[in-house]
Amino acid sequence: MTKNELIAAIAEETGKSKTDVAAVLTSLGAVVAKTLKSGDDITLGGVGKLSAAKREAREARNPSTGATIKVPAKTVVKFKVTKDLADAVA
Repeated sequence: MTKNELIAAIAEETGKSKTDVAAVLTSLGAVVAKTLKSGDDITLGGVGKLSAAKREAREARNPSTGATIKVPAKTVVKFKVTKDLADAVA
């Protein structure tokens, strides 16, 4: 599903305009990024939980050449789906 398809589906489901839904989705992305950057988690009711996790620096191997490379530490986003959504999809 593309962003435009998501906006249309939410607009149809809620009766709101596509412009309003698009604005909310844009704001959601900005708020999620700011919240995760500050170290807090976000729970999206009925969907799941987003959290930021630190990944330590490590050594990896290039599969083509076999050479060892250093992968720097970084912060990644983790998502844990709710049981209700997992059961609905299954």
